[in-house]
Amino acid sequence: MTLEEVKNNFPALAAKLPENIFTDRELVVVDYNYEEPDGEETEEFDASVYNHILYIAAPALEIIGEDGLGKLTEMLESYEGFRHFSVSEEDLFGVYSDLNDEEISKLLFTMLEEIVS
Repeated sequence: MTLEEVKNNFPALAAKLPENIFTDRELVVVDYNYEEPDGEETEEFDASVYNHILYIAAPALEIIGEDGLGKLTEMLESYEGFRHFSVSEEDLFGVYSDLNDEEISKLLFTMLEEIVS
């Protein structure tokens, strides 16, 4: 998802974006989790259990606040499309889903939009 798509599809969130944001990954990062022998995430999220890692970046956290992060965590945890869900840090999650990176990213932005609306 591009930042332009975020701005066009999520107007309440877009209205709160700081001016110095240039990509969607400065707000939300969704990465496929794969086995990396010396990788930092290997210990936290076993790739056989959590196939995606989600990170909510500082600008998005500033927009939704602590209460919003709590709501987001609840929304993610109860989302039926995630077979496994884990919170490593307050802004770092592991999930197992049949959705691809783009679909999960869109889901996250949809949830953020709901929180700020």
